[in-house]
Amino acid sequence: MPRTEVRPSLPPLRGRARALRARAFGRDAGAGERGASAIEFAILAPILILTLLAVFQFAFYYYAREITLAAAQSGARAARTTTAGDWQGLADQTARESASKVGRGMLDGDVQVRSGQDGDHRWVEVSGKVVKVVPFLDFHVSQRSGGPIECFRPDVGSGLACQGGAP
Repeated sequence: MPRTEVRPSLPPLRGRARALRARAFGRDAGAGERGASAIEFAILAPILILTLLAVFQFAFYYYAREITLAAAQSGARAARTTTAGDWQGLADQTARESASKVGRGMLDGDVQVRSGQDGDHRWVEVSGKVVKVVPFLDFHVSQRSGGPIECFRPDVGSGLACQGGAP
């Protein structure tokens, strides 16, 4: 019978590399790294979470700006086309309704609406606070929209039929 030689089994490559390093440096090279990944995770996880929350907070800020701009434009449209006496009440109501329909839950608390007239231009300003995602970061948004008062101006004569917003 042929004689078979029994070779000792070699440790896996990872174990061999570790054993060679341990012999080369005179100690177990991986012993000082125990728990390092848990510490790295404990340091990096809060930073990653705060970064994600900040991204969402700024996205909410820009979306709230668009909501207030749409509400201001809606109110200004109502203000510019109304020739009745209480155009400010109608413009404020239209802007508030638009902000509540479009931006449900994006503006924290009460939405402030101001309106005014400068000569033959009317404007509406809508402002409010953005919903807070990141603690200690308060954002306030304010948008203003306006334009000339729309009214019928006859083609004959001087064309000044609607001075002061009344036909």
